Amino acid sequence: MNTSIEMVEVSPRDGLQNEPGFFPTADKLELISRAIAAGSKRIEVASFVHPGRVPQMADAESVCAGLPKRSRDEVTYIGLTLNKRGALRALETQVHELGAVVCATDGFGTRNQGRTSDETLEDAMEIIRLAKEHGRT
Repeated sequence: MNTSIEMVEVSPRDGLQNEPGFFPTADKLELISRAIAAGSKRIEVASFVHPGRVPQMADAESVCAGLPKRSRDEVTYIGLTLNKRGALRALETQVHELGAVVCATDGFGTRNQGRTSDETLEDAMEIIRLAKEHGRT
């Protein structure tokens, strides 16, 4: 029986995305550096979404450009993507993995992404295909 667990630090993305006011890129990078110093091995660093919908993530590419240089063995950087456009943006950065979202209900999917649960599944499959095509997971 495997008794290990794997935790993903999501505060640079989920913890900040709904906060009022804009957190400067440098502050986000400091948060990520502190997470690494605390021992985080997997960090969701940004969400590649439309900046009009989630203004806090408007600097996703800048955050990724400033990430501490680490091998994937040291820390895995993850970029959340909701669709092909976001995936293509993420693939232009140094994130190691692309995260995708499949909504369990149409109600949530429509409120969160403007997509039904079936459409979010299709989007996730496209994100996975693109990630694999570009040597990412």
